[in-house]
Amino acid sequence: MGNVVITRRDFIKGAVALGGLMAAGGFWRAFDTGVFQAGSGPAYEAWGKNVTGIDGLVNSAILATNAHNTQPWHFKIDNHSIDIFADKTRNIGTADPYFRELYISIGCSLENLILAAKVNGYSPNVTLLPNPTNDSHVAHIELTKTQPVSSPLYDVIPNRRMNRAPYEKDRAVSKEILQSMVNLNENSSEIKVFMFDSATDKQKVGKAMIEATEAFIGDPDQVRDDTKWMRQSWDTIKEKKDGITLDAQGLPGWMLTVAKMLPPMSPEQNNKYWISNVRDKQIPTSAAFGFIAVQDLNSKQQVVQAGQLWQRIHLFGTTKGLGMHILNQLSERRDRELSQGIEPVFGKKLHEILGDSKWNSVIQFRLGYPTAEPHHSPRRPVSEVLI
Repeated sequence: MGNVVITRRDFIKGAVALGGLMAAGGFWRAFDTGVFQAGSGPAYEAWGKNVTGIDGLVNSAILATNAHNTQPWHFKIDNHSIDIFADKTRNIGTADPYFRELYISIGCSLENLILAAKVNGYSPNVTLLPNPTNDSHVAHIELTKTQPVSSPLYDVIPNRRMNRAPYEKDRAVSKEILQSMVNLNENSSEIKVFMFDSATDKQKVGKAMIEATEAFIGDPDQVRDDTKWMRQSWDTIKEKKDGITLDAQGLPGWMLTVAKMLPPMSPEQNNKYWISNVRDKQIPTSAAFGFIAVQDLNSKQQVVQAGQLWQRIHLFGTTKGLGMHILNQLSERRDRELSQGIEPVFGKKLHEILGDSKWNSVIQFRLGYPTAEPHHSPRRPVSEVLI
């Protein structure tokens, strides 16, 4: 991981700001936002918990990547099997009108579960969408005892996190690593990975991502549904154990403290920060962009498998010390266009970027060597996701 470069001026400015906030009654705000409890407590116990047996497999599953940290899953377990169900009440509304990001999230949790099963001496036999009359029943996993198989991807499950920080500018990711990510695809007939690391391609992709972010911010319904998952108080984080927190933003330590001690941002302020962060920090410092696409945009099975692939890629990137960050505004705007029956501006942009109209991107991400490491996101424990 790269080092955050903080100048003496930055340090002094941060120290002065922090001192002023504390003198102005900031201690109350500090406790209210969890300044002194970041990444700790019941909302974070799952990350460090040593859970054995079938419950341990579920504990690995709940540590997966998921859209807006909505954790849209339920699990049903017995001694020989696990069933995963989609909790559609935990969707993100107009940001995901076809539940594609929800099914991607389930795919990510399934991949973690499969990795955990093999390491813990089970052979997992997976059936996707086993009930034709219930598309919320996403997977049935039969477990047969066998010899444990080690996995470097499983080993980094507790270390994986979405890294929204800037990456080391001008530090390339090797072609070998990028190709290894592509090679993690186990279903090349229906799923495809596109990698973009040339200066020309990155400029084209970055411009489209910024435009999609601006369009998202310009849509009051999408902003409303997105804002519902922001968690700005420590009490809310402890109660909900989900959502997007300041701790997960990849801010340097003093900057995170100052941000927490300021009054909560309004949606307008949050959107202004979001677009400036995407435009000025995230896009320009990305070493490469990746797109995961499916043949059939309406195939839940393919979308789940795309989620499984993303989880493998994200874990692999973690083993290489890379920062990984989904930026799905392009596909979120494409789906918004489809749901409203309006001109497919971003649908066309996605096809132009991929250069092939038969592939439909459901995941877009950036990667590079990070300059900061965020805290983990909160997680609901196993006991709260079993049915």
